[in-house]
Amino acid sequence: MIKGLYVAGTNMTTNMHKMDVISNNLANVNTTGFKKDTFELESFNNRLISRTGGSNLPFDAAKVNVTQTQSGEEFTVSTNTGFFRVDTPNGVHYDTNMKFFKDQDGFLRTIYKNVGGSIDPLKGNLVLGQNGPINVGDETFEINERGVVLVGGAEVDGLVTQGLPNIIGTMSAGIKGYSVMTNHEQGQLEMTNSKFDVAIKGDGFFNIRTEDGDFLSRNGSFTVNGFSELTNLDGGIVLGLDGPIMVESENFTINEFGEVIQDGEITDKLSLTAYTNIADLYKVGTSYYKTVKEMTGEQVEFSGEIIQGFLEKSNTDSITEMISLLEMNRNYETSQKVITTIDEMIAKAVTELGRV
Repeated sequence: MIKGLYVAGTNMTTNMHKMDVISNNLANVNTTGFKKDTFELESFNNRLISRTGGSNLPFDAAKVNVTQTQSGEEFTVSTNTGFFRVDTPNGVHYDTNMKFFKDQDGFLRTIYKNVGGSIDPLKGNLVLGQNGPINVGDETFEINERGVVLVGGAEVDGLVTQGLPNIIGTMSAGIKGYSVMTNHEQGQLEMTNSKFDVAIKGDGFFNIRTEDGDFLSRNGSFTVNGFSELTNLDGGIVLGLDGPIMVESENFTINEFGEVIQDGEITDKLSLTAYTNIADLYKVGTSYYKTVKEMTGEQVEFSGEIIQGFLEKSNTDSITEMISLLEMNRNYETSQKVITTIDEMIAKAVTELGRV
């Protein structure tokens, strides 16, 4: 029963964080260029449950049957006997199901995906075999029905661990959130007919200079300040190839390549950047982004399209977010009732035992 209190408690805490993220998405549903966030979850390490008293059941390795499926570089395995082990920052995780891939160094590692669905090669936890982390090098490997990893027909290590003979199963201690991830899907383009409104179609960001430094942004709602500089509505200077973009003519247009044309001549070009791994960016406020110090991808040239007279709307769907918020609220209330019920059961058990 005490275990149930922790499971329900972690669920309530996690739902509170998820509701905060969803509420922020709803608050910015009309913010130009805003990208919605998602709160990613994972379970705490599964802990082995041992039999206290009674007879120890022997482990029969011959009865181990591992089933597997493969999709691209992802492997999914499950076992009917024993457990798979994963080395996590919080200890060894035991489970009867597991997804993994081979990282760039040849180690088998659990799956950690970025927002775009690609596997992050620098994240995920090491899969443990009988002799520690499993490394298959650069060779093609396979897994037989007993969970043995083979390279060129030779056995490397076994995935399935029997543990102790008196183990009866595993139990999770609840769930937790590990990351707030940003969904960078394209938002709808809305026509404004303003020559200073610019939208990006495709991957890429404007470069904006502020008093706090240079930032990236998808918000193309621009204006002109008193120094004839093209700025956003917060006063940040829109950068071109030669620094701040100067607007010195009423005959001002920006073509699909981001080139600034005044009186029929190209005077500058919007500074636009894109990244091979969008997960290298993190939010600063509601419309700015910065890159992490240790990028896993690369900065590349902009290959999208610039559309003048349009703005990119938020990619938040208010109806979907409202439904998710209601679901989180119901989930929170359910966990609250579970805690109340367990508390009443504990109180009753103490009372009855006291009478005995």
